[in-house]
Amino acid sequence: MIYLLFALFLILAFTGIPVAFALGVPAVVYVLINHITFILVAQKMFTGMDSFLLTAIPLFILAGNLMNAANLTEELVDFCKLIVGHVRGGLAHANVLISMIFAGMTGAGVSDTAAVGSILIPGMVKDGYDEDFTCAVTAISSTVGPIIPPSIPFLVYASMTGMSVGALFLVGVIPGILLGLSQMLVIACKAKKLNLPRLENQVSMKQIFIAGKNAAMALMMPVIILGGIVGGLATPTESAAIAAFYAFIVAAFIRRSVVKPKVLLQVFIQSAITTGGVMILLGTAALFSYILTIEMFPDKISELIMSLTDNKIIILLMVNVVLLIVGMFLDVIPAMLVMTPVFLPLMKSIGVHPLHFGAFMVLNLVIGLATPPVGMCLFVAANIGKRSIETVSVALLPFLVAVILVLLFLTYCPDVVMWLPKMFGYL
Repeated sequence: MIYLLFALFLILAFTGIPVAFALGVPAVVYVLINHITFILVAQKMFTGMDSFLLTAIPLFILAGNLMNAANLTEELVDFCKLIVGHVRGGLAHANVLISMIFAGMTGAGVSDTAAVGSILIPGMVKDGYDEDFTCAVTAISSTVGPIIPPSIPFLVYASMTGMSVGALFLVGVIPGILLGLSQMLVIACKAKKLNLPRLENQVSMKQIFIAGKNAAMALMMPVIILGGIVGGLATPTESAAIAAFYAFIVAAFIRRSVVKPKVLLQVFIQSAITTGGVMILLGTAALFSYILTIEMFPDKISELIMSLTDNKIIILLMVNVVLLIVGMFLDVIPAMLVMTPVFLPLMKSIGVHPLHFGAFMVLNLVIGLATPPVGMCLFVAANIGKRSIETVSVALLPFLVAVILVLLFLTYCPDVVMWLPKMFGYL
């Protein structure tokens, strides 16, 4: 029975139905077949959303939308161009660097693609970059967003597993940096072959200082968030509230971009719509996960994999392959909501720490954001650049190879991932 319900979920999800309904429909079917009271449906959905920790999500979303409304992206672009623009392929390197910084403002990949891509894709094409290569760089660099803190996927994972948000934010720092560096390495290897342009004018320290000063308000956001949580000065929810208040001050009083009530209302409405979608998804996922648990689906999956092999290396490889495939079709949060209760018991049984599993699971799923056939970052970048998915996907292949190598390295070298949480006393 449970296999049929899981298959129904996959069919509904892959046909383009919103994932919240793809999770909810099989769950309701199960309830009807087994004559379970619908009170249970309401209870489990409410339980999935009833978490103080999850109140950080709308606050982080609001903070990101306010910073976007403050038009800070252009300052980040200017700052990063001056730092790496003199290198061949400098704008492409700047694209990656901006995404790594932008991640500390929004924690989301698709918003990164839209905000950064709308400025850099036309600019890079104008400077002589190949259009498909430009879209590919923008799409793959956006995958850093959900890894580097603040990370909404890590917040959701913390609510599901009871892990420390501070530890999860720290566990995402090194993977996020390595992800960005691997993309820069591909750009460096392609620079000479594609004859990528670079800034010819000499850059002075004064110019860098002025650009850094202009971008300082954006650069302060990750410091406020991560510093408050890791330093023990604020809970994740309090830190998110401080970040949202800081973003409001910047947008309303310093940049004066949301002074008009109409603009501010639009920011709140957009944040509410995004938050509503996430919370409904959390509710239906909680119900679906409950059904998986009572049917002992995670145990059955563990038994199936262990019957094939008990080699830890092979098991980790198999889990990575499954997560990569799932990430090609589902967004990060819904995929994580479904896969965490399925694979976490197996990971614990073979000695993988939940922090380590959370890191490489999210990394797997964010790679899917830029992976054909339905990677959201890939679609947004191709749409901005007015290029076909097929041609951009070809240009994306070297980047995908690089980030998958990073994924495998971090999967089999847990000490690298766990170093920061250990250094700050979380382990």
